[in-house]
Amino acid sequence: MKRFEAEGIEGLKTRPGRGGKAILRVEIDLEQVRLAVRKHRQRLSVAKAELEQSLGKQFSEKTLSRFIKKTLAATNELGSWENASQLRKFTS
Repeated sequence: MKRFEAEGIEGLKTRPGRGGKAILRVEIDLEQVRLAVRKHRQRLSVAKAELEQSLGKQFSEKTLSRFIKKTLAATNELGSWENASQLRKFTS
């Protein structure tokens, strides 16, 4: 109510920067994730442990699974991993 009174209808719009920030980012982490998953394709937990060590980030297997699923769907649309720079529009 305060935002509406102070700014009108514009005050009710969702502002940028809201919500949780991505732990794994396509622009930065895609290649390392791809290599780790390819190396340990049968054991996601091993790939996760390797990635946590190399990236210096903590995340769950579910987070890694969602990242893989999201980028896989985008690469299926784009045709190859080489088009990774275009993934941003699919994963934003």
